[in-house]
Amino acid sequence: MYQSAIIRVMESGFQKETEEAVSVCRGVLEDHGYSVCKRTDVCSVLTDLKDSIYGLSRESDLVVILGGTGFLKEDNSPESVLSIVDKRATSFEVAMTINALKHDSELVLYRTVAGAVSNSMILCIPGLPDVVPLFLKPVLEPLKKLIDSWKDQG
Repeated sequence: MYQSAIIRVMESGFQKETEEAVSVCRGVLEDHGYSVCKRTDVCSVLTDLKDSIYGLSRESDLVVILGGTGFLKEDNSPESVLSIVDKRATSFEVAMTINALKHDSELVLYRTVAGAVSNSMILCIPGLPDVVPLFLKPVLEPLKKLIDSWKDQG
């Protein structure tokens, strides 16, 4: 079983949506063989997000950040991820975005970021319940191969 964590970014006016997105995310992860070992809520403050992402990356194979991906002033999730990743995973970003845009062209209004922090993959996606599966499903199975290779390296 692969270990995962979920971070819900607390955005004013979106608490109900993002809480539902956490439930959807948990279901998608579990359906693909990832156990959700931690879940936390974090304010949309760059330093708080960075600290939470970094801490959870030490305990999990995968960290999913839900929310804070738009273009409003307080949408800092992508910037927090990019400031700490060791290697950006643009292929994951492309796969998630292409799949989502096939279903809803308005998702172009959100930013998706992915990257590795040590031996943990960080995925930053919109916190909308209906679209969480669109972003996660194309990458969860291929990600297992990467996680397995990290574990094999010791």
